[in-house]
Amino acid sequence: MIKSIHIEGYRGFSDFGMSGLQRVTLLVGNNNSGKTSVLESLFLLASQGDPYSLWRVMWRRSERMPERATANYPELDVSHLFHGHEIHLGSKFILSAENQSPGRSVQFLIGEIPKEQSPQTPVAPGGIPTPSRVGLHIVAKPGTSAFVPLTRSGGLTSEALDSPRRLVRKRNNEEGVPAQFITAESFSGNELLALWDTVALTSSEERVLEALRLLEPDIERIAATAGNPPEFYGQPTNSRGGFRVKFKNIERPVPIGSMGDGTWRLLAMATVISQCKGGVLLIDEIDTGLHYSVMTRMWKLIFGAAKELDVQVFATTHSFDCVKSLAQLCHSDSEAADSVSVQRIERHEPLAVPYTSKEIEVAALNQIEVR
Repeated sequence: MIKSIHIEGYRGFSDFGMSGLQRVTLLVGNNNSGKTSVLESLFLLASQGDPYSLWRVMWRRSERMPERATANYPELDVSHLFHGHEIHLGSKFILSAENQSPGRSVQFLIGEIPKEQSPQTPVAPGGIPTPSRVGLHIVAKPGTSAFVPLTRSGGLTSEALDSPRRLVRKRNNEEGVPAQFITAESFSGNELLALWDTVALTSSEERVLEALRLLEPDIERIAATAGNPPEFYGQPTNSRGGFRVKFKNIERPVPIGSMGDGTWRLLAMATVISQCKGGVLLIDEIDTGLHYSVMTRMWKLIFGAAKELDVQVFATTHSFDCVKSLAQLCHSDSEAADSVSVQRIERHEPLAVPYTSKEIEVAALNQIEVR
């Protein structure tokens, strides 16, 4: 389990550390303090240098090269990953889990292309962007190294990922840490459908039903449909399609997408945590769509699943109700009290401020601001 992390040169962090991490760690702080960047750092660490994880992080933030935002071959701007939003030869960021056993670290360095590699043949305008002799050197410990070529404008293309990613996977073997990142927008229906086969007809399916019943106690069953429909008249695919639920005393199944943000959020969390056994679950804005009255039960469900599956959970929030409900769980469950931490992140401060479960309880009881 990760007990502390160190971030150097990543996004808004010049040099930042956080210690005292527990089974469940809640990150709090003002807007733009770096909470989501910490989750991204943990995700990149868990991936152990898989370049596709970089693509996912940047794609989520829409960090595309402006001149190619609508091109057939999108190009993502890697400069935003580096502190100061600028890159040059030698620019780097380093992420490490210092107290994990074995210790893990990954370094991303802007450097020249290795001599044994050569840039691709330039292509005509409108095609794939022309590669340069500069790229990302990725060095992870334990045992991974790869080189990802960048374009002449310093961008990353999906075509550049394939070969380095195969190399990373080959060298990683089974050393990678299972990790899932639930963004504030949650998973799409197609993403959850892709995971559902590992959940259906197992104990994890009952956990999903338990989560949904926090909001709708009369739900009896859940089923996946064949898949989301294709785009229709230019409209995007329904991001919340693919699942139906059966209610007591209602004959026809109800599409789960019609039931509100909180229901979909709980479906995503309960489904995805089962994919993280022995690994890490990262949840941005965990309280999205949830009323304060269900949050203590939500935390109980998350903590129980994390303990059962040996998952370490990191989440962010702006809600005092979310912190208060976590304190209530700690007060009622001594095992949870020994396994929970709140970390306050202040912009431009080198260290997070940790709060123990007892300090969280005192803060909640006395309405002391910790966010």
